[in-house]
Amino acid sequence: MAQTSLWLATCAPNMDKPKLTRARIILAFAIAGVADLIQFPITAATATGVLSMPGEFADFVVDCVVMVATTLLLGFHWVFLPSLFLEAIPGPDLLPTWTACVAYVVWRWKKQQAHPPPVSPVIDVKDVEIITERPPPPI
Repeated sequence: MAQTSLWLATCAPNMDKPKLTRARIILAFAIAGVADLIQFPITAATATGVLSMPGEFADFVVDCVVMVATTLLLGFHWVFLPSLFLEAIPGPDLLPTWTACVAYVVWRWKKQQAHPPPVSPVIDVKDVEIITERPPPPI
């Protein structure tokens, strides 16, 4: 258990929600946009049949690099995983899924940072005070 938490502290510092800065958001959108644009020629190369295997591998490598880069920039979000799997399917991989994914994650993080979750109410417990005593039983 201690080794896992040590690994998370050293190797995965951005798994939590980092502070979104303008530079992080712009860089995440730039990486996602470039990845979506790069996938058009890769898909065209795989459609010829000659470069289908190297093209699919290159497409998968691009998707993995984009997922890691956006996770490091924006922190982990579960929507990155379906985007990665959708990019592996020929056809829908031409949609700008990485750009849409980054837009959604930025929107969610900004919404959560603007409206932090409410603090649970404090329950104050007092000692019980005896207000009235029972009358003595009749003899």
